[in-house]
Amino acid sequence: MTVSDHELETTALDRRVHAVLHCNVNTPVLAESADFLTRLGLVERMRSVSDDTDGRPLGLGEHTSSTTAFHYDGRGPRSAPAIELVGWREPPVVAREVATKSHTLGFEAIGLRTPQPAALSPGVTDMTEVVVRGRRVTAWMASDPAGGPVELIQVDPSAVVDEPEGAKFSHVRLVSSDLERTAAWWQQLGFEPVPNAPAGALSLVAAEDPTFSIEFRHDPGAVRPDWHANTAGLYRIALAVEDVVRAHHALLDLGADIPEPVFIPMVDTPTGGFTVLFLADPDGAVVELVSRPRSEVRRPTQPC
Repeated sequence: MTVSDHELETTALDRRVHAVLHCNVNTPVLAESADFLTRLGLVERMRSVSDDTDGRPLGLGEHTSSTTAFHYDGRGPRSAPAIELVGWREPPVVAREVATKSHTLGFEAIGLRTPQPAALSPGVTDMTEVVVRGRRVTAWMASDPAGGPVELIQVDPSAVVDEPEGAKFSHVRLVSSDLERTAAWWQQLGFEPVPNAPAGALSLVAAEDPTFSIEFRHDPGAVRPDWHANTAGLYRIALAVEDVVRAHHALLDLGADIPEPVFIPMVDTPTGGFTVLFLADPDGAVVELVSRPRSEVRRPTQPC
């Protein structure tokens, strides 16, 4: 049987990510972490309390309890990704053990863009050069209350239009052992590399969500950490697809070895929960595909 061009295009659309939804940060000090994000301009817009949820889809036990708080910048829930703070109670949050930052694969830092990084986090004097959207930029480095790194990068205010004031959640940084392999994996989900990135860096952007980027730095000697869903710090990224079941079938057609989608209840939220598919990129970073129709988000068409 010959597969038509239309069928190939439909399959590609089924697995294509159309929006970055949120990045999960686990914290043992939920109130302090929430206050920290609020000071940066990311305000809590939704909270879910779980007293007894089956954590097996996340690799945890059958009975878990936690509080989850979603923090958004001034663009709001439909127009921007969130930072999903999770305060685990059962099991408790465990410390993130790393040998050194430069030798650990997977998630490394969250990033915000703002016209005035120094004013956003007074007293921060630690600055470093990072790559964002294929360009080298200076980042003011802050730490959240749980010790997680936060990159504050400067943008020209005249280049940003039709946005509310304040800092914007702009990117997440990971470490890759093989940038070519990493790019190929994420391209299956519809992400494309930003051209002309410096050597040792990879910037990926989804065509339908151009204001958020996924940034990788290369470290071929880095090792995969033994992190779990309740490990402190940045743990996973949630991405929207039109329908998780169709995305699952489309990825299976590519020969992917992946689990079945599962339903994660959030009984005290308007949706009641989400159907999700948990994946891992080549270096073990946890990626969560979530059923979210395009009609429920309104991402801008131009990057900022």
